[in-house]
Amino acid sequence: MFKSVLIIIFVIVMLFVIRTVLQRLKQPATKAKSLNTQDTVKCLQCNTYIPRNDAIVKGDTAFCSTQHLEDWNQNH
Repeated sequence: MFKSVLIIIFVIVMLFVIRTVLQRLKQPATKAKSLNTQDTVKCLQCNTYIPRNDAIVKGDTAFCSTQHLEDWNQNH
């Protein structure tokens, strides 16, 4: 009887460990994928790419800083 209980406990622990390991193996792939899919725009002044959320957008153009926006306005 006691031997059967130990075997059942062992099987449950092994299933839990396997499930945990598989979940951890899947997580880095999803994090890397989300980083690669971030939308970027090109600064019109210096031609660097920046995340759309960090860009300063004026009309159809994007800038990486307010200084570049001011410089662009002065030159054009």
